[in-house]
Amino acid sequence: MNQLEAGMKPVILRGVVMLVFALCAGVCAADEARKILGEMESRHRTKTQEYTGDLVVVSKEGKERRKGWRSFRVGFAGDAKQLIRFTDPPEVRGVGFLSVGRPAGTPDQWLYLPSMKRERRIASQDRESSFVGTDFSYEDMEEFDHTKYEVAQLADITLDGQPCLVIEARPKERSAYERRILTIRKDILFMVRGEAFRKGEKDPAKRLVFSDIQQIDGRWVARKMEMLDLRKGSRTTVLLKGIAFDKPQPADRFTLQNLNREGGE
Repeated sequence: MNQLEAGMKPVILRGVVMLVFALCAGVCAADEARKILGEMESRHRTKTQEYTGDLVVVSKEGKERRKGWRSFRVGFAGDAKQLIRFTDPPEVRGVGFLSVGRPAGTPDQWLYLPSMKRERRIASQDRESSFVGTDFSYEDMEEFDHTKYEVAQLADITLDGQPCLVIEARPKERSAYERRILTIRKDILFMVRGEAFRKGEKDPAKRLVFSDIQQIDGRWVARKMEMLDLRKGSRTTVLLKGIAFDKPQPADRFTLQNLNREGGE
């Protein structure tokens, strides 16, 4: 063995050790993130949820449009079924949206338009489209299911005076977003902010903020949600009223037949 080879051995060894430590750290970060998300889901899982939502869509120029809807959900995360029915203004009254989660793959989604008298299935290429003129896309309307993401824990932060955990989530399936950054309050394991990044971009394209967090029937809930489209400079605020958990839902509520029943809930 010459002197050069002898000198290279410690360098190679250090490189291998550093690589092993990096891999172990990555695995630990992923395991801890998965544990946090699993515990968060366990704490906040409900059989059903329903509420009335008042929406304000504000354009970059400050122009406001107001809408109202009623939302019903059964199940949670990957097994959730959701029905939304718009109640006002007149031009969107009766418009309905049905989403049926699948354990594997993206949810099945349909939109009912009273003018057409029938539902329209949301195709995969339309998931990026605006949801009924709001800053939410059809993909944004999907329930977050951590099992469909590769996750890792990032450094903790303080947000609005609250210590928070931060988790990066990268979708395993087709998505408009390359990654999401979730900010979760440590004390109640409740998500207070979600940022969505498009491929190759350092700044988030959208930011969803949850605020006015209260306990209702022993459940933590954000009475205000605000979706900011950081590219367009617009935002949609949803105020939740009449929130109720675990109320029995009619067996046919989350069906296409009910979706096509004009004004049906």
